[in-house]
Amino acid sequence: MGRNKPNKWRRGKRDRDQQQTRPGTRGNYELPPKENVVFEEYYKGQGIVPDGEWDQFMSTLRKELPVTFRITGYRSQAKRLLDVIKSEYFSNLVNMVGDSVQPPKLLPWYPDNLAWQINVSRKEIRSTPLLKKLHTFLVSETESGNISRQEAVSMIPPILLDVQPHHKVLDLCAAPGSKTAQLIELLHADETKAIPEGFVVANDVDNKRCYLMVHQVKRLQSPCFMIVNHDATTMPNIRMYPQEDEANKFKFVTYDRVLADVPCSGDGTMRKNPDVWRKWLPQAAVGLHSVQMKVLKRGLELLSVGGRLVYSTCSLNPVEDEAVISAMLQKCEGSVELVDASDKLPGLKTMPGLKSWKIFHRKDSSWFNSFEEVEAAGLTGLAGRTMFPPSPEVAEQLHLERCMRVLPHHQNTGGFFIAVLEKRDVLPWVRTPIPPSSTAITVNESEIVQNDSVSKSDTSNGDVPVDSSADLPPEGADDADIRKRKERDDDDDEKEEGILKPPEPNSEPHSKKAKISGYKEDPYFYFNEDEPDWEKIKNFYSVSNDFPHTQLLVRSETGKKRNIYFTSDAVKRMVTYNTDKIRFINTGIKLMARSEKEEVDCDFRLAQEGINTIFPYFTSRRVHITKEDVLTLLLQENPFIGKMSLGAQEELKPISQGSIIFIFDQEDSPDDDNKCRVLFCGWKGKKSCRTFVPKHERLHYLRMCGITTDPKRGHWELNQGKYPVCF
Repeated sequence: MGRNKPNKWRRGKRDRDQQQTRPGTRGNYELPPKENVVFEEYYKGQGIVPDGEWDQFMSTLRKELPVTFRITGYRSQAKRLLDVIKSEYFSNLVNMVGDSVQPPKLLPWYPDNLAWQINVSRKEIRSTPLLKKLHTFLVSETESGNISRQEAVSMIPPILLDVQPHHKVLDLCAAPGSKTAQLIELLHADETKAIPEGFVVANDVDNKRCYLMVHQVKRLQSPCFMIVNHDATTMPNIRMYPQEDEANKFKFVTYDRVLADVPCSGDGTMRKNPDVWRKWLPQAAVGLHSVQMKVLKRGLELLSVGGRLVYSTCSLNPVEDEAVISAMLQKCEGSVELVDASDKLPGLKTMPGLKSWKIFHRKDSSWFNSFEEVEAAGLTGLAGRTMFPPSPEVAEQLHLERCMRVLPHHQNTGGFFIAVLEKRDVLPWVRTPIPPSSTAITVNESEIVQNDSVSKSDTSNGDVPVDSSADLPPEGADDADIRKRKERDDDDDEKEEGILKPPEPNSEPHSKKAKISGYKEDPYFYFNEDEPDWEKIKNFYSVSNDFPHTQLLVRSETGKKRNIYFTSDAVKRMVTYNTDKIRFINTGIKLMARSEKEEVDCDFRLAQEGINTIFPYFTSRRVHITKEDVLTLLLQENPFIGKMSLGAQEELKPISQGSIIFIFDQEDSPDDDNKCRVLFCGWKGKKSCRTFVPKHERLHYLRMCGITTDPKRGHWELNQGKYPVCF
């Protein structure tokens, strides 16, 4: 036994504080200097910044991004939360004097005034005493999914897609999911429809990022989405009919709206990613150009005629932006048009797309205006033909000025590029598929993208080859001709006029099946028409006959069902007919969870996550409550029924033990200007009752019900009354 010796390597709190406050550090991490000579030389040469604004442009890039956020969820509840923010938090900030903290600024181009910007960095909002209350609020509401702390420019693409509740939407490169969440919100814009006709398919090639996206999207409580894990360049066709259905055998899903927020070099994110300053090189854009072309091409193939696709990057580089759009428009031969959507974003300052740009050679700081100049210099590996601008005449025809570029210094944002494309006709390389019987059929392209049987590759795993545009071999062609044709097409796809493209990450050659690593999900099993458990559930909750119970699903075929989920009919069909082809990561909203009690006639209780979806159909076991009841239920774990209001007690009396729905209608409170309905999943016991609202969401519901919250003072206020905190 010896005396405890002090740890000479351990640093005290004072040392840690000095480390964190030292300029140019973040914790133990030394921040790189915000300088890059090549970056400045490159963008000065491209001329993307107007004359006289270069110093302001660079100065803004060296500053941290301001805090921006948007209010999510159903519109009525979002507007109610906005009122809470304005009255409890913004009112104090507006009265602040001094230049250090500016009042919150509305983003005028975002619908319904639901997006805001505070011109302080994340570090400042955490450390400034006057802003600490707002920071605590933002963290609380972000955890419960009612606020999304999202970069301002990242909110633009979903708005320009103009999603309607009946649209079929595809997000090709969806992770981490902030834009996908916006798409789902737009799908549910009509609150009178609990289950919209449309749906959102969110795809990403990175398996781990797909699971991060699950948390982002699940907070929106939608039965009309699915997350899948595929390479966007080879995004597979999805069936809506069984393969055995001869009449619809060659019909696949095409989408009304497609978002292609493609992988990019990310120099528009320098303000939040300091490492970009050190790592940025112009060659990064050259290496990504071919991947971006493939993603855009596949997105247009999956887009219905008359549909809209938004192409976006967080890069300012024209090689990743206008060059991709220009090359694809020329390839589409008039079947796709670049649309002017600048009037859809009132108050947002954007720059028109470039009509000319150059390729930079870093070794001798030389510039090339055309591919012919590169060939003459013997540098064919520097860039491909599609990376150069078209002739002035072609550029005028393509209307490249309709592209939009957001520069950071104009409105204190990050850098961003957006192009809105609409599909006017069938793509020139899409061919009518030939069934195995060799009997030609005529199919509208709005119902079909391409036929799996056309490709020689085995696509049973869902990985459709990128080269879907390859012409079918002519009649009478022998095996040698077909083989040569296939080699030529593969070579053309991998090579863009003299530049060899590096292999894509996590991808295999197109002639092989793509291998996807990661966790293998459990299968999905939907209820049958005569599902044994359904009859008890239906009788216990008095479920209306028009509730589509065959859209309920579980994750295990045998044994007791643990959780019951629900999807829309369109999602059910896609899951059912593509189980072996599509890698599903997540779908469905949780409606019920197993809760076996001897004194309760139903083995399943309701889940808060799906309460808004089932409410129109589950017609009994409803209890209307007051503000005082909300406080009682959310601040006490199992309050006695006698503590509830007289009206609630009367409604609870005839209800047997088990799961119930608490309803708080602000129409009953004339003092509230912004009224909305709030639903709580609850439980009635023998002598007590409770809610199943997660603890981290209770603060939100208290605010939504018009209850002033002040956790620092340790109480909640309602009509001058004070209630102790019980959690």
